[in-house]
Amino acid sequence: MAESVSLSVVAEVLRDAGLLTRSGDFSTSLVSGVSQDSRAVSPGDLFLAWRGTEVDAHQFLGQAEVAGAVAAVVEREVEGVSIPQLVVSNGRAAAAVVADLLADSPWRGMFVAAVTGTNGKTTTALVARQLLQRIGSSAAVGTLGLIGPDGAVRPGTEALTTPGPVQVSGWLRGLADQGVTHVVMEASSHALEQKRLDGVRFDVAVFTNLTQDHLDYHGDLQAYLAAKGHLVDLLKPSGLLVLNSDDPAWEGLTRTAPRTISFGRAQSADLRITEERHEASGSSFTLTWEHVSATVRLPLPGAFNVENAVAAAAVGLEAGMSIQEVAEALGQVAQVPGRLERVMEHPFTVIVDFAHTPGALDRVLATVRSLTHRRLIVVFGAGGDRDRTKRPRMAAAASRHADLVVMTSDNPRTEDPELILDDVVAGIGDVKWTRIADRRRAIRYALDEAGTGDVVLLAGKGHETYQVVGTEKRPFEERSIVADWARERGAA
Repeated sequence: MAESVSLSVVAEVLRDAGLLTRSGDFSTSLVSGVSQDSRAVSPGDLFLAWRGTEVDAHQFLGQAEVAGAVAAVVEREVEGVSIPQLVVSNGRAAAAVVADLLADSPWRGMFVAAVTGTNGKTTTALVARQLLQRIGSSAAVGTLGLIGPDGAVRPGTEALTTPGPVQVSGWLRGLADQGVTHVVMEASSHALEQKRLDGVRFDVAVFTNLTQDHLDYHGDLQAYLAAKGHLVDLLKPSGLLVLNSDDPAWEGLTRTAPRTISFGRAQSADLRITEERHEASGSSFTLTWEHVSATVRLPLPGAFNVENAVAAAAVGLEAGMSIQEVAEALGQVAQVPGRLERVMEHPFTVIVDFAHTPGALDRVLATVRSLTHRRLIVVFGAGGDRDRTKRPRMAAAASRHADLVVMTSDNPRTEDPELILDDVVAGIGDVKWTRIADRRRAIRYALDEAGTGDVVLLAGKGHETYQVVGTEKRPFEERSIVADWARERGAA
């Protein structure tokens, strides 16, 4: 972290960012740290308050003062506290800017890339990290947590796809101090809308694809796209925008980007995919960049994983790798947890995947269908307290590809699982199907139904090891459920 900073400097930075609406003379006040949680305040901290979707942190200003906060950044002035208050127009954006200031802007000495889109963020980010590891110490931040240069998840970092602004700057500072030179971050639409990344400037922004998701939060697809598009605003002055040429949703983003390249199968793509071949063990294709071609043998199956890998390749190329180095590195990437992950091979195959949107489920099922010689059985659900309109669309996607559809719970949260299933079932087509709200029972039912050579896809949970029921996170690990079933049947 930076040494203590004058509160007047904090005010100046917020003013330069166009966020400060009211302050005073704070030249004698010094700030040594930041906190967005009153329970975690240390003496000398600047407390960051904003009104969130569930909690208004302004009500904890008094607690922060008692804990030793020397000042606060607020969206409205709070009476009854004596510490100085800097009033800002957007507390979240201000928190990101101030956290970065106190962390001494670690991104300035790093190569930092961000990946956004509905699907493929995790795979693209993790593959990109593996490529970058060939030229420098590299880390990734995303759905799985903070993944260090050793490829392992740092304990205690598993949380949101994109952490809060204080954590983002804190993690980047820690990585920089440990000698990490390259970082890839997943950028969710929620995080971008909530300005969690506004303290960082990126060398590369990758946009994978755009399909329906999170409309319960954003309202409509245009607002969802606009949230994603904010990532372009966070590019460095010479930053690179990387777009999927096969997805027209991104076309409007190029107007404000410093530089842009496209990837995909279109003849106009700058980084072009041709001569694809797909097998259960992976994919092979030719990758062409600036009139130079290289053959890639990717150990990840599916056309969408080819897209993810090539998006990651664009990051590697921008970081200084040659097309030959990228192709060689792509041939050695590791399996991404919970993404088309095979957890059982005999007497039939069981795959777990994180697909939890209509588009993702359709893509994954289409891939598995093309590699399946016998029956395809899918188990999936839809999350509670989330976009209801995608539920029947998920059933429709399952109907297009599967021989047996088992509809069940995902994370029901505070909704009745049976009522969620009513919404899902409304979209089912002409296919054999059943509904079993208890996900453990649903999985075991699918396994009991499977025969030699069949494929069972467990969709929606992927890497997750819990299920949210009500407001409680309950342990739920699909690999263990499959392993227990196999032991009981003598199939292990």
